[in-house]
Amino acid sequence: MLAAEPPPVRRALEVLGQLLVGGLPEHETARAFLRRHLEADVAHLVCETRRLSPVGHITAGLAVADLIDAHQPELGPGSGDNPPEWGAVDIGDKHYTPPTNLSAFFSAGALGPAPIVLQITDSDIWRTDDGAWLRAYTRPGDRAHGRAVIEQVLAAANGDKNLYRGKFLKVSASRGLTFEVAPGPTVARRDLVLREDIWAEIDLNIASVATARSRMNTLKLGCRRGILLAGPPGVGKSAVSRVVAAELLGDFTVMLVDSRAGSGLLSDVYAEAVKFGPTVVMLEDIDLLIDSRRSGRGDRGRLAEFLAVMDTDPDAPILTIASTNDVSTLDAAAVRAARFDSILEIGYPDKAAVAQILATYLPADVAAADVDVVAVAAEAPRDITGADLREVVRRTVLANSGEITTAGLLETVRSGRFRPAMPCGNYL
Repeated sequence: MLAAEPPPVRRALEVLGQLLVGGLPEHETARAFLRRHLEADVAHLVCETRRLSPVGHITAGLAVADLIDAHQPELGPGSGDNPPEWGAVDIGDKHYTPPTNLSAFFSAGALGPAPIVLQITDSDIWRTDDGAWLRAYTRPGDRAHGRAVIEQVLAAANGDKNLYRGKFLKVSASRGLTFEVAPGPTVARRDLVLREDIWAEIDLNIASVATARSRMNTLKLGCRRGILLAGPPGVGKSAVSRVVAAELLGDFTVMLVDSRAGSGLLSDVYAEAVKFGPTVVMLEDIDLLIDSRRSGRGDRGRLAEFLAVMDTDPDAPILTIASTNDVSTLDAAAVRAARFDSILEIGYPDKAAVAQILATYLPADVAAADVDVVAVAAEAPRDITGADLREVVRRTVLANSGEITTAGLLETVRSGRFRPAMPCGNYL
């Protein structure tokens, strides 16, 4: 009946029951577990403690699981005096069950010369020590041993147990950062129609965090870079970001940060990026996060956090790619060099580019010679975008029983229906 209640509520009711009728059995608490194995009350023990990030809680748990499998220690309650708990994590097609909240007693000779209780706990709003922690309890004279075990676990967690490194991660926020491993983008440069000077500038920034990062750091110039893509909606800013992500994924971890994580936990995002090693951080529609102070709309705390994270760890191989529809809305301090080293404007395509983009959207069974993309481009409005052109082709297919012809494309362009129109007037 009490299983669904938070740990403090359960414990309070159990104690109340014992006081009233003495009928509830006493279960071993984490404190009693420590006392039994280390032969001293917790007040007379020493504890090496490290706070764990959301990723660190999982990877450290996997490292602790290896120690449990190797040495078969006695397990006991963790924080909240709950029985030992394991979680479940799916990464790609593999399923992992790291311990999330438990204590493990390793006798002398297992992990070193002295006995130790290794404890991992998770984040729980009902606990006063909210947050995920890794702790090593020892007798006072064995503190160095406890510290060595903690460092051993963290080294494994940040090494081969970090199963998120090199993956495409969707980063959000729900009581802290959340990470979802997702399939990486597959778009390639050949799929985009973009000026060569823009690609050249992007490649220069990539080189700083990839092939040239050792040289840049040796010269104390810092390898970290930031690219800001500016331009109206639909011109391909997100597609450019995804091309870079696809090219670097594997050698780099790619973090696609949503607005919830970006608006409140950006410091945690970049702290995790530093641990990952080479990382691409993608911040789309950054104007939603950092308005100019002059506008009076921006959150100054959020802006201050952004400025701080962009200034820290200059030697870290982190490439930030952000996008905005209007760079003038951003605070001047946010877009200076060393925060965003390149501001690249992607504008509306010219007529030649429109024809090229149309050609890329033609299906394989439609010969380019059978469709006059130049004639269609000539009819297109000046502010047409790549997203608009994709919709032109889609609507033409739907309106013509799957057929794509020059006449069909021209009719779609002239109708203007490839752009959703907002209703005019008022509803009565």
